[in-house]
Amino acid sequence: MTTTYPSALTPNSTFAITAPSSGVPAPLHPKIHKAKSQLEKLGAYVVIGETVWTQQAARSSSAETRANELMTYFTDPEVDAIMPPWGGELLVQVLPKLDWDKLINSQPTWLIGYSDTSTLLCSYTLQTHFASAHATNFFDLNMESLDETTKQWHKILSAPSRKHLVQYSSPMYQSSWDALFDQDNPEGFDLDTKTEWRSTAGKAVSFTGRLIGSCLNTLTVIAGTKYAPIEEWRESFEEHTIVYLEWLDWGTAETYRNLWHLKEHGWFDGASGLLFDRPARSTSTEDFDAEQMIHEFADEIGLPIIYDADIGHMPPQFTLINGGLATVTYADGKGTLTYLE
Repeated sequence: MTTTYPSALTPNSTFAITAPSSGVPAPLHPKIHKAKSQLEKLGAYVVIGETVWTQQAARSSSAETRANELMTYFTDPEVDAIMPPWGGELLVQVLPKLDWDKLINSQPTWLIGYSDTSTLLCSYTLQTHFASAHATNFFDLNMESLDETTKQWHKILSAPSRKHLVQYSSPMYQSSWDALFDQDNPEGFDLDTKTEWRSTAGKAVSFTGRLIGSCLNTLTVIAGTKYAPIEEWRESFEEHTIVYLEWLDWGTAETYRNLWHLKEHGWFDGASGLLFDRPARSTSTEDFDAEQMIHEFADEIGLPIIYDADIGHMPPQFTLINGGLATVTYADGKGTLTYLE
């Protein structure tokens, strides 16, 4: 078995916006309307679910309501893509309430987003073998002038084939996630810092494999459960994997502990290399800093790690297709991701 891709997006595709994790507080509802308008400029038809408009007790609504709305969109043949408004905290509550047998036997639907949304993305791909897209959230689309890196999401998911399609590391990135909310109506991300990818190899490096990954804060929670059957998924194809991870709000020691947890659950078995983000709001533990931790972990698992890459909570970010076969390269502070199918 290999990866099954949802149909390529078209100018007439239908997008369903639903909140399986956090909904959007009332003061930010105008940005949801603006994001809808921006997506409609690409020709899309946009449906917004009831869960998007509510938020209480760190979730949009009850787990049952969130799961039912999500299943409605997943099983609607008219829906081509599902985009949560953003992530949140409690998407794990939804996973047991989904009809996974029904999803496995339904047509694949593009599932798009990151942060807590990636909990669902990763589980969806591992259990169904359908591709999903770790990319910008729907909320971010409210901005008028998205940078070239971010805008790639629509081009990549609209391509009849992604073979030979290349993404290049961004020139600049936003050094604080919170900067997105410092302005009432930002035209785009506040790209204030030069992008510089790094590698534990200390030189040019390249590795190839099927992409799989998530937000480490949430992936650690489902690793080792039936919702993240990494071994069964990996054994269904011949290629290596590339595991990509992003995280936020952790000290270095806590990050290491969670990477160790994934290692013990076999997540890096059969991998050709790892791709890490620019961790947001993260700090050193005493004199144990992130660079030392990453290099030590690379030595521990015997794999190269490319880090400070365009993933996660310090935008912009690549569009990473879970299940997609790709090559990641690094040289002289820059990187590329090239799809091979």
